[in-house]
Amino acid sequence: SSVLSFQEISSVQTSTQLFNGMTVKARSAAREVIATYSVDDIFIELIIQLPPNYPLGSITVESGKRVGVAVQQWRNWMLQLSTYLTHQNGSIMEGLSLWKNNVDK
Repeated sequence: SSVLSFQEISSVQTSTQLFNGMTVKARSAAREVIATYSVDDIFIELIIQLPPNYPLGSITVESGKRVGVAVQQWRNWMLQLSTYLTHQNGSIMEGLSLWKNNVDK
């Protein structure tokens, strides 16, 4: 489990994928990835945490700061990202890409 968590966090750290307006930081000791996205007057922070028993346990997706986003819209984005990461075996970077596309729409 710890090896798989380390590999997932390392793939985020070594990723060459660039997002316009979004920064992604990975903290391997805390088993979390923090994505900060800003566009115009909207500022959004997203925290993805891997459980100690990853991949058996569910990945936790939490919102940090969110300014300028309706509550219902935010819930839809969070649910879609959680579902993708938990049930569709997607990588964190693919999930962040999906999430960013939804925010851009």
